[in-house]
Amino acid sequence: MKTIPLSHAVIALLAVLAAPAYPSFAIAATPGETSSAAKPKVGSPDISGLWMPVGSSVDPLVNSTGADNPDTNIGPPFGTTPELKGVYLESFNKRTEALAAVGSEFKTSCKVLGMPTNMIGPYAVEIMQTPTQINWAQEFLRETRRIYLDGRTPPNPEEAPPTFEGYSVARWEGNVLVVETTNIRQETTLSEYGLADDALGHGPRMIIKERIFINDKGLLQVDGMVEDPDALVKPWHWSSLTFRRAPKGVEFMEYVCEDNNNESIDPVTGAEVTTIPKRHNVSRADNSNQGDTK
Repeated sequence: MKTIPLSHAVIALLAVLAAPAYPSFAIAATPGETSSAAKPKVGSPDISGLWMPVGSSVDPLVNSTGADNPDTNIGPPFGTTPELKGVYLESFNKRTEALAAVGSEFKTSCKVLGMPTNMIGPYAVEIMQTPTQINWAQEFLRETRRIYLDGRTPPNPEEAPPTFEGYSVARWEGNVLVVETTNIRQETTLSEYGLADDALGHGPRMIIKERIFINDKGLLQVDGMVEDPDALVKPWHWSSLTFRRAPKGVEFMEYVCEDNNNESIDPVTGAEVTTIPKRHNVSRADNSNQGDTK
C-alpha cells in the first residue's frame, strides 16, 4: 500500500493528547493507592459506550465534528519518551534523521498504528463490553482491540503470528480493568506516530500493562507501562490518557484512510484539507430505537 501524507490537523490532534508527567504506574497497585487525581470512581465497572479523547477536536468541550482543531504543541504521543537501547535506538535515530531530512516529524501510511499508539488516536472510541470480552474500536484508521476476560492465557508466540494490536488478556480488580498485551508486531513504535519499516520499533518480548477505569471526574482513564528487556533501558510509563463520554446522539463514524488522505493540501489555496467528514449527530427522534448511549 502506498505511503500517503497525514494532514497536520490530524497530527495536531494526535499531539494534543500528549500529557504532562503523572504519578508512576504500578500494575500491582490498588485503587486506594492512586493519587486523588487518578482515584477510580466507586461503582459498576461499565465502560461500554462512545468516548471522546479529552482535548481532541471531538471532545464535547471543544467541538463534536471531528474536523479541524486549533494549533497545538507537537510532541511525543504520550507526553514522554522511552529510553531505547541497542539496535532499537539505532533504528529510532535513523528514522528521526530521515524524517528531519524531508522536514517532517512523522511518516505514516494506511496501515493501522497498532499498540500502544492506537490508544491515542484522535477521534472517537467505541467500547463494546460483555462479561468475557471487551472490544475497543478506534474510529481513526478503524483499529479494533479485543481484550479477553474469560481466563485464557496468551498464545505461544512461536505458534501464533504477532499482530498490530497484539493479544490482550485482562481481569477486573474491583472497578479497575487490568490488561496485559503481548505478541505485538515489531513495526509498531513507542513514541512515534508512524511505523518502523525495519521491524525494530520494539523487541519481540514487549509487554504492555494497563489499568483502565472511570475516575472520580467521570472520565475513562488509561494508565500504562511498557516492559521490554530487549529495547528499553528501563520500563516506560505513560499515564492518564483520558476520554469523555460522547453526548447522546453522537454516532461512531467510518474513517477510511484511502478516502480521506489522498489530497491533504488544497491545490488552489495551499490550505490543509479536512481529514474526516463532518460528524453527524442523530436527532432524538432518529435515535429513539438505538438505546441510551450514555
